[in-house]
Amino acid sequence: MSIEQQNNEQVDYQVLGEGRDLVLVHGWGVNSAIWSIVAEQLSQDYRVHLVDLPGYGEQPDVDHYSLANISNTILQKLPEHAIWCGWSLGGLVATYVAAHFPERVDKLIQVCTSMKFVEQEQWRGVKKEVFDAFKVGVSKQSKKTLTRFFSLQAMGSDTVKSDIMTIKSLLTGQPLPTSTALLSGLDLLNDVDLRNDFEQLSMPCLSLFGEHDSLVPITNLQAVMLLSPSKKKVVFECSSHAPFISESECFIEVLKRFI
Repeated sequence: MSIEQQNNEQVDYQVLGEGRDLVLVHGWGVNSAIWSIVAEQLSQDYRVHLVDLPGYGEQPDVDHYSLANISNTILQKLPEHAIWCGWSLGGLVATYVAAHFPERVDKLIQVCTSMKFVEQEQWRGVKKEVFDAFKVGVSKQSKKTLTRFFSLQAMGSDTVKSDIMTIKSLLTGQPLPTSTALLSGLDLLNDVDLRNDFEQLSMPCLSLFGEHDSLVPITNLQAVMLLSPSKKKVVFECSSHAPFISESECFIEVLKRFI
């Protein structure tokens, strides 16, 4: 396995292994270290790109925190053709890239990603008040709020206690995200609606769900299938919002089969 560090003024990230290029994009409140367990194993078969979003890890913020600016920033140092796998907020980023730069995305994998995170009419999701409460928490006690969010990601999984411990251990010693990245990220989760973009995608897509996910309810699965019935869906029956933590071996096998 080879490991290299790539950087310029805006982007630095690790590249592990050799083979087909596989980009992993993390979610809100964490950084690329969250992928460590599965990235190590995936790097035995693929060239894995571990990307930190702006304001996360050692990355500087972008001037305007939008999906367009985030995508343009991280695309600068990523391969021309790759399989993209995004988790939660990272799934929105990956889907945006697939919709606006389809020539860069060979296949798309969405991990516990909702094309619209806030519930609206028949579309199930997180209540807007939850995002508002997290914004208040981040403004007053960001570290405590992040710890609470880590617990929420694992809540309901069959291995909830060990999952929470694993998430915390993976992020121990990692730099905290900037306030701008956290607050602006919550705005994206609150405002973005990529359902039309997702419906128009032509590359192979795989959407992964956790049976017990309270952030991306499994009750939306039927609605997702109506958006694009030809795209593949897999449900992890023992997982909540982080199946790559709760069922890492199964997660890796599902990705390999799809790729």
